[in-house]
Amino acid sequence: MDELKQQVSIRDQVLPKDRLTSDVLRAIDVRSIEVAVDMNDALPFVRVPEAPRMSLTEAKQRFDREGVRISALLIATDFSADDADRHVNWAVRTVRAASDLSIPVVRIDTLTAKKSLPSHEVRDNFIRRVSEVLERTAQTGVDLGIENHGPLSNDPAFLDAVFSAVPDPRLGMTLDTGNFYWWGHPLSELYRLLEKYAPRAKHTHIKNINYPKELADRRREIGFEYGKYCCPLPDGNIDLHRVVTILRRAGYRRDFCIEDESIGKLPGDKQIEVLKRDVRALREAMT
Repeated sequence: MDELKQQVSIRDQVLPKDRLTSDVLRAIDVRSIEVAVDMNDALPFVRVPEAPRMSLTEAKQRFDREGVRISALLIATDFSADDADRHVNWAVRTVRAASDLSIPVVRIDTLTAKKSLPSHEVRDNFIRRVSEVLERTAQTGVDLGIENHGPLSNDPAFLDAVFSAVPDPRLGMTLDTGNFYWWGHPLSELYRLLEKYAPRAKHTHIKNINYPKELADRRREIGFEYGKYCCPLPDGNIDLHRVVTILRRAGYRRDFCIEDESIGKLPGDKQIEVLKRDVRALREAMT
């Protein structure tokens, strides 16, 4: 494996909101970024001096000039919505755009705003519509990553049912290495789940949580005091080197994307320093 091609990436949404995106990437020495795309095909979290929002093509051209690559695109699909067809079309457009711009993977969602829907309906709606997206983008070669987040897709039974019903090898995971832990799985179970799903990883989100010792390896309620215990990457219970090793042994060869959700708890003048610590910790785990 050529590890020089495997970089630290970062999610655009966790970058400081009062700084230009390119300035922050230079400050923290990162040259790879995951970019969110909204339903208007704009980039709500990429901040540039020219305009409040850029198109994906404009951002790609700008990042190319600056030596920054886009590691993945992120969309928040709701395949159980009343306008689910609109979400399908959004996903198809984004996947085709990713193909045109040589971006390897698009993160899609299993979440729905219809909280009263039983999980089997959400699952079946997702299966039906993601199958349509895959069929309509079959020639692109772009992967789709289901993120394990929220109450449903951190449940192995839900994930296994989806992958059993949709065997297309382009469908995998944006494997969030902290969300199984957030969901309430004990720390030892987290590593087992990462080993199980690492072969399906198309993209990653790397985060950490610092639960007290008495809570770390026991079952907790979903999202238990996450706002209190989410933390910078080097400060949590999750062993980053072990996570990287699990993914690499499973054949994962793409970037490791920082998603430090503790950043929002910090004043703006502290955020850059914490992101620098995140980058150092992840790079050390990758060596």
